[in-house]
Amino acid sequence: MKAGSRPVVARVSAARYRVYQFFRSILVRQLSPADHDLIAATLPPRGRTVFYAMSRNDQRHSVTVCRALLDQGHHDPDLLAAALLHDSGKGGGRVPLWVRPPVVLLRALAPGALCWLAREPGPWYRRPFFHAWRHAEIGADLAAKAGLSPATVEIIRTHHDPNGPAAVLHAVDDAV
Repeated sequence: MKAGSRPVVARVSAARYRVYQFFRSILVRQLSPADHDLIAATLPPRGRTVFYAMSRNDQRHSVTVCRALLDQGHHDPDLLAAALLHDSGKGGGRVPLWVRPPVVLLRALAPGALCWLAREPGPWYRRPFFHAWRHAEIGADLAAKAGLSPATVEIIRTHHDPNGPAAVLHAVDDAV
């Protein structure tokens, strides 16, 4: 995703919403048995391993995105699997919770600074920014290694592109 591709007002509004999401995430509720059933029905065992490596907040968000797609009448198994794994590149401790508000704020207000921080893994303080910026690519690679379909992998890889193969996922992801 290109930094600075939207007007500043839209980016600030998105940043404000993401900061709200951060504070909401502190009290994230557990997944329900129905959520676990959805995950089991949608992902193969190795895909579930990738899913459960995500933070509880990312798991909750991904299930919410998947359910929103189902509510809109989307039943493509590749799209639903991608919805559950689209943020998996943030998992495994790669993008801790404390990094997320600065990433959103920098993307909105100082995209050049974010690009500088995320340009390479570098020292410890830049590594989470690098992973946050590239989480779609990392998640796609994890999904491919877990044996998910090439279509699912491509949807995950492009989920920040509003006009690409993941446009539907992108729209729902931005809305929930």
